[in-house]
Amino acid sequence: MKSSIKKIISAILIVAMLSLTLVPAMAEGGQGDFIVNPDYPISYEDVSAALNQIMALEEFISVDNGRFVFDMQRARDRGIDQELLNGQQAWLDSINQMAEAGEVVINNDLSIISNEGESACGHWYSCGGGRSTSISYHWWGYSRYACDCETNRMINDFNSVAAIAAGLTMLTKYFGVSAVPFGLSSAYFWLLSSRLGANNHGRGVYIGMTWILAFNIDPQ
Repeated sequence: MKSSIKKIISAILIVAMLSLTLVPAMAEGGQGDFIVNPDYPISYEDVSAALNQIMALEEFISVDNGRFVFDMQRARDRGIDQELLNGQQAWLDSINQMAEAGEVVINNDLSIISNEGESACGHWYSCGGGRSTSISYHWWGYSRYACDCETNRMINDFNSVAAIAAGLTMLTKYFGVSAVPFGLSSAYFWLLSSRLGANNHGRGVYIGMTWILAFNIDPQ
């Protein structure tokens, strides 16, 4: 499992304020391969191993005086990959900075409350249904709801991505992402678009995204 983590991270790690790794959103019953860079094929098993290890980091995270504390040494002693730990620390640091700026409140149960609240985004009357919300933050990443109309807009936008700059614009527009890895290609956006479509049954979707941009997309 550790080799799977290293394979993913070494394939698409960037040196930036936040280390981000891109892996696929898996629809119900869907598996298959996602290639971020043709030189580094990433299988479903690799993705599952990475996703499981991220969520397993919860036991090493606590809150002290309204700030996240990450017991990296204890996690390291468990044999968890250092690059994965560095990425998690970077994400928690960014949330702590938001708390310092008064943008969010970090609760002792690890939940995060935005001081701006969860805004509901409107959609036209003919929309199939569901609700749209602003981004919510979590120790593991982001989440949001997208109504049927918003989901269809995402599908069309991500299908049209042909360059990294355009892709970053769309990721920022819909999810607030500010950096993407080297090696990211239109294949990623096609995959994201297809998973959104597979899970939208006329009432939109719920999107959970870890800090490494591993998606969990469910129907509303």
